[in-house]
Amino acid sequence: MKLKSLSLAVVAALSLGVATSAMAADAPATATNNTALTQSAATGHWYAGQGHGFWVGGALGMAYSGSADSGAFNGQTNAPSTKLDAGYDFNQYVGAYASYDFMYNLGNADMHIGTLGVKGNLPLTQKLSAFGKVGASYIFSDNNESARSALDGLGHLRSDSFSATAGLGLSYQITNALSTQIGADYYQNLRTSHGHADLTQAYWGMTYKFGQPATPAVVTNTVEVVKEVAVEAQIPTRSSYVLPYQNGQTKLNDYGRYNLGEVVATMQANPEVNAQIIGRTDKVGSQAINNKISAARAANVASFLEANGISASRLTVSHVANSNPIQTNSADSTNYVQRSVQIILK
Repeated sequence: MKLKSLSLAVVAALSLGVATSAMAADAPATATNNTALTQSAATGHWYAGQGHGFWVGGALGMAYSGSADSGAFNGQTNAPSTKLDAGYDFNQYVGAYASYDFMYNLGNADMHIGTLGVKGNLPLTQKLSAFGKVGASYIFSDNNESARSALDGLGHLRSDSFSATAGLGLSYQITNALSTQIGADYYQNLRTSHGHADLTQAYWGMTYKFGQPATPAVVTNTVEVVKEVAVEAQIPTRSSYVLPYQNGQTKLNDYGRYNLGEVVATMQANPEVNAQIIGRTDKVGSQAINNKISAARAANVASFLEANGISASRLTVSHVANSNPIQTNSADSTNYVQRSVQIILK
């Protein structure tokens, strides 16, 4: 029994220690209008909300005793339970609470437990927190088998019986006012007609806190950052490009793609600029073949520009084969200038 008393004292000390250490943790120096500031361990932001206020809650659960104490409850080790509780939070870490628990037909009796105590809360993330409770409980039972001897069942739970109580749990904030909890409460050394027994109640429930804003306000520190912005250099542009081809070639080569990259950058930087695309050939070959090749060269260039974000409405595509050669200053015999696609930006 001394060991059980010691374990309850440890749970109580841990619960109060959590609340005390949380209050002493780093927090903003000021909070106006009784507004509590909570730092999220996940994001590092501070969240503002009413740290004080009244709350009410309800829960469903299951009460159970260990096998060593089952004799105190006529061999029964569990029973369904309900919980109603209410309290007042002095701040976001510490509050007082009162609860009423009903345990149905535990050892041929219905058990009623009233509890008063203190509750500590420790925020873990923006929405999740851990809590601990310590208190004192008053226990009353109703025997369901009045015809049986008073020595049977829980009919001899003393009407003035008291128990030390402790609890631990987790709370998840659904809205700024509504939360859901899971937890367990431990009742030590209940006095029954069959001796002393310990009882544990596991539960799930909901809590509503009054006077909360509709949504949490996020308090952020505004820090002015002077950032050096690199000025992008003006893209050099040319008004005319000539992309040469090998004899009979219609697909783009590396030189052509390189120059078309500059054409794309120029047209994207200058939305008002349009491109005239003219496909050409030299004098080698028949007119029909030259028309086909020059048309394919011009079409492939236009497809490349469109694939890189240039609208077809900004392109004028034509082919002249060898009927309208490019005028050059040199009189050499090479035809590479004529075997080309000319792009004129305007």
